[in-house]
Amino acid sequence: MQEQISSISDFLKQGNFHFRVFDMGRRVTQLSNSLFMKIENQQELYPYPFQQSAWIAVLFWDKHKKDEPVIWFLKFPIDELGYLQLSSRDAFMQQLIDQLGTSLQEKQQGKPVSDALKESPFAFKPKQDRLAIFHSKASKALGQAPSQYYEHTLNYINGSIGYDQWAFLGLQGIADMVARLDENNNEIKLSKAIAKLPDTPLEIFCNMLEHSEPKRELSQALVQKIDTEIDNKNRKMLAALTRALSHSQIDSLRFATWEKLLTSELASEIEILAALSGRAWNDLKDKSLLKQFLTALADCSQEQFNILLFDLMAIPTLREPILSTMREPERSQALSEKIGKFFELLRVRS
Repeated sequence: MQEQISSISDFLKQGNFHFRVFDMGRRVTQLSNSLFMKIENQQELYPYPFQQSAWIAVLFWDKHKKDEPVIWFLKFPIDELGYLQLSSRDAFMQQLIDQLGTSLQEKQQGKPVSDALKESPFAFKPKQDRLAIFHSKASKALGQAPSQYYEHTLNYINGSIGYDQWAFLGLQGIADMVARLDENNNEIKLSKAIAKLPDTPLEIFCNMLEHSEPKRELSQALVQKIDTEIDNKNRKMLAALTRALSHSQIDSLRFATWEKLLTSELASEIEILAALSGRAWNDLKDKSLLKQFLTALADCSQEQFNILLFDLMAIPTLREPILSTMREPERSQALSEKIGKFFELLRVRS
């Protein structure tokens, strides 16, 4: 007897699909199938909430039709405790069943599943750069070749066509290269090019690198560029470079760089603080770094303080460290005032 379909995971398993799940909110990163099932069963908090929601991509395919994968981009609210709001997930499942019928055989042979989600209130369309890096990661996961723009990007990074010729680069080609840093010595090639790239292509590469985990040589190249841009007071580029370095595999380089930024003249620039909170949130679990971050954030407007703090406190691993740090008596006057008004807002909302 066919089991009742009660979750997205059940739907995919009963359809004998292979599938991968990606978080699309803070950065494009894969969630293990087992973790996603636990999230759906409310056995785990959603690890990367963004704007109080879970933004996910579900990639699935029939084992006999690997070249015809289906992609769902879905957004579900997160409840006040940090769990996936099951009522919304259940509403999506009911909509899916209503539109496709209960026969998985009909679903596989009939109208494409993606069409059924076109008008769904739970569907969303990722921004162009997110979509590009997702497709690059998906094609690699499926063992497919990169796009037609990949080879031109490699030639550009090698310097063979001139670094001023960036206008002819394809966004998908850049995403493909970043998704394949572990192939063809790509990471080393990019490391050597970082200091030579004009601002526009460098920012595009940084936007893709925030979804990767750079090793030592690339991390060092990014840090050297950050040092240069601190001297130049280039706020926009510093924010982009911060995001690119945010998931470096070299902890010592990351922490030293964040401390350098938070003790510089640019410490209270909202673009840089937003990059740190939005992409390097894991590092803010460090008590000393978190205190430096909050002290710098206190020099921003109350609205900016509230927005970043609300967002960070929605992350399961950060709520308690933030509350603990805010209770410490030794803090700046500006931070004390911002915290007081923040809690006033919380009381009004509750």
